[in-house]
Parts: sequence; structure tokens; C-alpha cells
Amino acid sequence: MRSPVISASDPGNKSVLKGFSRACDMPRQLCDILLLIERDLQLFIELFDVQLRLLGSHQLQNAATATCAALCLRGQGWKLSERSIRVGLECACLLGRSQFLTSKEAEMLGFPGATILLDGAHTKESAQALLTMIKMAFPESRLVLVVAMANDKDHLGFARVLLSAGCLEAVCLTEINIAGERFRTTSSSSLKESWIQACGENGADFLECKTVKDELIERRCTKSILFMEGSLMASIKFGNHILTAKSGSKNGIIVVTGSLHIVSAVLGSLEG
Repeated sequence: MRSPVISASDPGNKSVLKGFSRACDMPRQLCDILLLIERDLQLFIELFDVQLRLLGSHQLQNAATATCAALCLRGQGWKLSERSIRVGLECACLLGRSQFLTSKEAEMLGFPGATILLDGAHTKESAQALLTMIKMAFPESRLVLVVAMANDKDHLGFARVLLSAGCLEAVCLTEINIAGERFRTTSSSSLKESWIQACGENGADFLECKTVKDELIERRCTKSILFMEGSLMASIKFGNHILTAKSGSKNGIIVVTGSLHIVSAVLGSLEG
């Protein structure tokens, strides 16, 4: 039995990302999934205005690939209607990948009105994908990063990519257990060294802040803030404080990233 090799990297893939919207308290990206593949496999479908929960141009490519797989199964006798394929694409989600908490979830954490994005990016490549998605979907947004990482990652490369955002209000460096243990955790002080080095290379003007002071934040509003905090929730609280003090929380996003473990810790807090 031969198994087909599925790929959406074909000239017949004309799928496009048209824009972003917010439906049912969740951001979605509006796409047309357009496939006319004639080489090796004969695949055709036109799905207009598909609202994907998975955000980013790379997720559009993933959606097109999944659609190719569904069409192959249909060609083998599976009963898959175009509506079923559309519903499957629109319902698909992946915890910890471009995951925005609902307003109810943010309130459960103690941050009513805050926009919190969870993404387990932990390499410079995944950091770039995260940054590209944010720039595409929320070009005017100011960002606060809450970062914790394992000790076997490229901390400097990760920082270099995210510093290129140019819209950072603050970076809060924290610590989290990795796979339930501390020995693989990178200390916030070690992370700070990497971020300071990246700031020097990037020419970024950061103010190192050891305590939360409203007056300091307001007076130095042109500078981004670098902060260390051992507690994850205290880091998110500080990030929310920064956005509220400097921009009234308008167009501000708290991005929790650096490891799937930090994402898991936030989601675990929601479960009580």
C-alpha cells in the first residue's frame, strides 16, 4: 500500500491571509484556502473567509497542508464535506501557541481587562514567528514580555530577535520549574546578562528597574524597562502595571514566552 506524501508547498497553493478580527473574545485570522494542485495528486478546493484560531502566516501554511490531507482522505472514500473541512480548520487550536487568554481567563488570574498572550517559543526561529505574527495582527500594540527559559536554550539569540520588535515597554525576567525540576531552569540573573548583551548590540535603551515605582515609570516613559522577578504571577502583575501606567492598557499585550513550561504554569493557575 502506497501512502501519499502531503505538502502545500506547491504553485497550486494560492491560499492567502486577508486580515485579522476578534470573534467570541478571541483573535482570528481571516484566510482564503485555495488549492488547485495537479502535480502527483489532484487536489482542488476553494474555501473563502475561513476564520483560523491559529495565528500567523506559518499557521496558514499548516492549514493548507491539513486541507490537502483531508482532500486525500476524501479521494480514498472518506466522507468529508467542504463544510466539515472548514469547521475542522476553524475549531483547531493549539495550547501555548499564539494563545490569547479570554477576558474571563485574564480576570481569573487577577488581571481584569488585560490582554495576555501565551506562546511557548524558545528558539530564535520560533521567536521570529511569534514576533511576525504580532506585527501582522497587532501592529500598533505595545508589548511587555514575561520570559522564563530552560538552561539549554540560546538565550542571547532569543533576546536578539525579540528586541528587534521596537515596541517593548518592558521585559520581565523570571524563573519556572522545567519538567517539575529546578536544575534545568535558567536563573533570572543569567537571563538578564543575555538581555543586557543583546541590548548593547541592538542599541536598545533599557532602564534596569529593581522595584515598582510609578513615578520612575512615568518620568522615564521613553525608556523600556528591564526587570527581574522570581515569581511568575508577580512578573505578569508588574507587566500589567507597566502597561497601565505608561499607556492606560490601551493597545498593550503581555506576552508570556520562552518555554512551554511557563505557558503550562499559567494554564495550571487557571485550573486552580
